[in-house]
Amino acid sequence: MAETLHYDVAIIGAGPAGLAAAEDIVAAGKTVALIEKYLWGGTCPNYGCDPKKILLAAVEAKEHVEFLSGDGVDGQVAINWESLMGRKMRFTEAIPEKTVHSLDANGIAHVYGAAHFINSDTVVVHGDEDIEVQATDWILTVGQRPAELDIPGAELTIDSETFLSLPAMPEDVVIIGGGYIAVEFASIAAAAGAQVHLVVRGSELLTGFDEAFVDTLLDQLDDRGIRVYFNTEVTEVAKTDDGLNATLSFGSTLPTKLVLRAVGRVGNNDTLALENAGVEDDIHGINVDEFLRTSNPHIYAAGDVANTSRPRITTVGYYEARYAASVILGHDEPITYPAVPVVVYGTPKLAAVGVPTQYAEADGYSVRDIDMTNWFTYYRTGEPAARAKVVLDANKKLVGATVLSAHADELINYFTEAINNKDGYQAIRDRLYAYPTPASDLEYFF
Repeated sequence: MAETLHYDVAIIGAGPAGLAAAEDIVAAGKTVALIEKYLWGGTCPNYGCDPKKILLAAVEAKEHVEFLSGDGVDGQVAINWESLMGRKMRFTEAIPEKTVHSLDANGIAHVYGAAHFINSDTVVVHGDEDIEVQATDWILTVGQRPAELDIPGAELTIDSETFLSLPAMPEDVVIIGGGYIAVEFASIAAAAGAQVHLVVRGSELLTGFDEAFVDTLLDQLDDRGIRVYFNTEVTEVAKTDDGLNATLSFGSTLPTKLVLRAVGRVGNNDTLALENAGVEDDIHGINVDEFLRTSNPHIYAAGDVANTSRPRITTVGYYEARYAASVILGHDEPITYPAVPVVVYGTPKLAAVGVPTQYAEADGYSVRDIDMTNWFTYYRTGEPAARAKVVLDANKKLVGATVLSAHADELINYFTEAINNKDGYQAIRDRLYAYPTPASDLEYFF
């Protein structure tokens, strides 16, 4: 018989979402256990957003030098991939141990192994020994994994986790996909010296963003030597004496050293035997109601694995997980979300929040499309493209924005705060910001 451990709350998935929920639950005096089958800390700090942004920091440094090349800065800057990867590894290798140390310090029990439900309130965790964990309430924060390709030679492709640990950057890279990860990794690889081929199955890149801004981003990617193939699929990957061949759907073949698949992500809900717990799910994830409850009223889902309409990003994950914890602790109001900013960390960055700018005018809002390239904030750094589009309601309050620039991630946060505060021109003008910065420009958007 497997040992059975009993807790008030158990959480499967020890990423940012699960950790956030566990902290709130133990702070309320309840017993809690966190279950993890891979790396403590989850995707974001180990093989997701954090290591990606460490690599991106070198890209940003290189770009800022190049922006001023011939305008006050001489010489060339190159990315030393091996050294950069060493910096990344020093960060990521410490994450699991630091996470476990934090769990111990906060009195959060932790169980390592793959879990699946055997009934409505109990899982078996397969680790060094099988352990049963029974809890009154559960929160599922198991996230997603990279989708696979169903083509000959798919096993020769790599996923995002492998890319983020490449010991060397190949001279030629094929990236399959047209979403966030594809654009971001294309930007990193090109800056590191690779010839990048971006193969997009559809006719658009980054669907869901303002098409005019995506077109500007495409121009910038082209300037950086990234070649994009629209309405094209990779139909086969094969080994050659020199590396790989990627066969394209229109018949051409791309000789390359590496093929990265970035064709979406799928939920890890299929690993949990949810049917044993009476939990309903589908290809979009675990179905939840407005309280993030599943079809089993004592099991909640949050983050990337939850089937909601919100962006599947780290910030939403821990917001939802903390909300689920609050419901378990007695909160009885349905979840509401603040404005959620999303950012594509490409070169340049593309960010959006609130009412989509591409549909705003048709919905009765006023829209301002602003070229910021010659504004002092951007002129002084030499950015080749800086653009924003803002959406104002009938009371001239900011309700949406799209930004394209090297500082889009910073500016979109100011717009997000303005939307959440229901700010208009007067409220922004009455604040004092350091000058010259993206924040000090805010009043000019109204």
